[in-house]
Amino acid sequence: MMIHFLREALEDSQLVQSFSGVRTVFGLGPEISPSLQALAGAYAYCYAVQLPHKGEVTLLLGRDPRPTGKCVAQALSRGFAAGAQKAGYRLTLIDLGIITTPLAETAVRALEADGGVIITASHNPIEDNGFKFLTGCGPSINGSAPPGALLSASGMSRVIEAVRELADGDGREWQEYMERATTAVIDACLAEIDSERARVKAERAYLDMMGADWGLVPHCLKPLTLGPVLVDPNGGASCGIGARVLEHFGVRAIEVNAELGYPEHGIDTDGIDPASGRHMLLRVSRAAARHGCHFGVAFDYDADRGNLVLPGYDESAIIEPQRVAAFNVALVLARSALEKKAGRDRGPLAIVASDATSLVTHRVATAFGAEVFVVETGEINVVSKMHALREAGYDVPVGVEGANGGTIFESATCRDGLQVALSAAQAESTPAIVEEWLAARRSIIAEERTIPTQPGLVLPALLASIPGIHNVAHKLTAPAMPQGEFKRALERCFTELIWPRLRSHFDTYEFQNFEGLNMVSQRTGDESGAWRVYLRAAEREAFVFVRGSRTEAGVWRMIVDAENAQDFAVLGAAARAMFAAAAEADPKRVEAEKSIS
Repeated sequence: MMIHFLREALEDSQLVQSFSGVRTVFGLGPEISPSLQALAGAYAYCYAVQLPHKGEVTLLLGRDPRPTGKCVAQALSRGFAAGAQKAGYRLTLIDLGIITTPLAETAVRALEADGGVIITASHNPIEDNGFKFLTGCGPSINGSAPPGALLSASGMSRVIEAVRELADGDGREWQEYMERATTAVIDACLAEIDSERARVKAERAYLDMMGADWGLVPHCLKPLTLGPVLVDPNGGASCGIGARVLEHFGVRAIEVNAELGYPEHGIDTDGIDPASGRHMLLRVSRAAARHGCHFGVAFDYDADRGNLVLPGYDESAIIEPQRVAAFNVALVLARSALEKKAGRDRGPLAIVASDATSLVTHRVATAFGAEVFVVETGEINVVSKMHALREAGYDVPVGVEGANGGTIFESATCRDGLQVALSAAQAESTPAIVEEWLAARRSIIAEERTIPTQPGLVLPALLASIPGIHNVAHKLTAPAMPQGEFKRALERCFTELIWPRLRSHFDTYEFQNFEGLNMVSQRTGDESGAWRVYLRAAEREAFVFVRGSRTEAGVWRMIVDAENAQDFAVLGAAARAMFAAAAEADPKRVEAEKSIS
């Protein structure tokens, strides 16, 4: 029975189930195992059953070019059809084929769909795959994310719990509905709407959205842009569409590594190439130099991330993701400031940043008088908080998700690597926005700075105008223990061993936990979220961020971030010492402290 295959899939240690979606190793395809078919079918079934409806539901399917994508789409379609029969509504499926995540989310709104799914493992290896369910335009329920976005954390949690309950039962009803969802039934659901026409409509809406957000019309940058842009989709979903969108607004694009489904280098561009031992993006910056481009952008496989590089032949041409995020925030807030001066006041200015975002982004926001709201790591947390703040009357033109520097712009409901490229192109073309940023910058940095106007010099100088970034990430290991226990050990070791060393540098410290959209004193769900110690001194701040892996026991990510270079040097050594001491802590002592408290 299918229920046995589902249980087998759920027991796989490589399976990741979180509010960001579901991911595991699907293999190099094109076929997938019966257990993975059951997993996808069960998730689609539970999602479809829970959808609010009025008798009819339209769902979208999109995917990146991974070799298992088609088979995963078929399994999900079957689950959707089974869930529709269980819930008693008529189902229409629109298969958008290979599509970027930002475009798929726009398609939900453009086509007024009731939801859908994007099949991708984003920046993870090619043999991985997964799926992320989308919020529809239909009747909303409490805690819903905005239309087109991923399901809210609470919404995805309900789907995950429903799959667990399904696996705990006998599975007979589920199997019966799955057996009714024949190929003929699925084909009938797909035949209702012309998928190609739907995709064209979605692309037009995507262009209109970006034009409205940036104040651009077709080809408007053509007489202004100072040079071509190198576009590296690396065989991913942005092949063709990335260059096409840039050229729509008048930016000349040179596309490389654009054979769909055939990546030329690692999927995660922000890492080290194992073949050369050099940074993955170095080949992109070298290609930009060879082609005479002013900058380059490399996308991950579903194009929700875009890493910027300058033309060059060594790692100095690679721009840190956190600097790119702060740069994006500076330009967006500068544009908002100009609009406000022109009489368009949309309420108090704010941005949203995840708990792993560098403090340099906070400084940039401060320069414009924008309030910063911090949420737990996770794109949907940033998007949901932006949505909630807008409903409360705030002007929230931008958000930043995580250490990867992913930026969520204005009307978007996810990170968008293509908008990062458009942001950089516009920086070279709109001196008014640049001048507004430099004027705001003087409120946080006394140094005067001008941006040269010569071709090829604008973007490097503008990136250099972002305040200094003192940030490093480590991947560390500790003995396997419950994450809550390890965090308590971190707090004890910091208080007893580390704070005496740091109190001459900082005035106060605070332990912070974030859950969903808020900072909490204690998590109510699982203990896998991030932990921070936040340090303050006169006009200076810093933090140490620690987050455990959901899939690898004892593996942790640490980020050390400080506004001051001297603080950063001292805090970096102290943070590693804190982690080492916690890793050596006696678990029995930690458990005893837990029971006493």
